[in-house]
Amino acid sequence: MDLHIEHEPGRFVARIGDAEAFVSYERAGDVLDVQHTYTPPALRGQDIAAHLTAAVFAYARAERLKIIPTCPYTRAWVARHPEVRALVAPD
Repeated sequence: MDLHIEHEPGRFVARIGDAEAFVSYERAGDVLDVQHTYTPPALRGQDIAAHLTAAVFAYARAERLKIIPTCPYTRAWVARHPEVRALVAPD
């Protein structure tokens, strides 16, 4: 799937037809608190959430930010991707 991801204030979003999948966050200084990941039911199982989450981490790396993975999906994604753990803010 050719997925186009846009960064809007407070979220990364992918629009597929009339549907919208997104990862939302709040920023405080140099930390992004990733709070919610949503993929419409009809689009689940296509790794859209994984691509969106990877985009958030790529942005954090490029901007020298840390991430608080409040979202359960993001926490699980980090557990599967040890290469990004250095971007996770310390507790």
